[in-house]
Amino acid sequence: MRREPARTCLGCRRVRPKRELVRLVRSERGIVVVDAPARARGRGAYVCPEPACVERALSRSRLAHAFRRPSEVASDLAASVRAAAGGRAVGGVETTSPGR
Repeated sequence: MRREPARTCLGCRRVRPKRELVRLVRSERGIVVVDAPARARGRGAYVCPEPACVERALSRSRLAHAFRRPSEVASDLAASVRAAAGGRAVGGVETTSPGR
């Protein structure tokens, strides 16, 4: 039986299953964006869709360290992370309302 891949959240530094996290990538121009399908080339960084984690993770120093280069945050990155998380479970709790 294969183990599920795990990644570390940039915000809280907890190791979680990869499917519970949202992948961020740095474009060639240095702008960090959400990689919803998780198929973009290059280094990726992962963040929990929890608001506190997103806020901590989007600081320039954490992003620059994760991508090993200076990075700029896209203007709507926090909203994009929440949208990409959509109906995924976080820590065993569904992140959307049951009516959806």
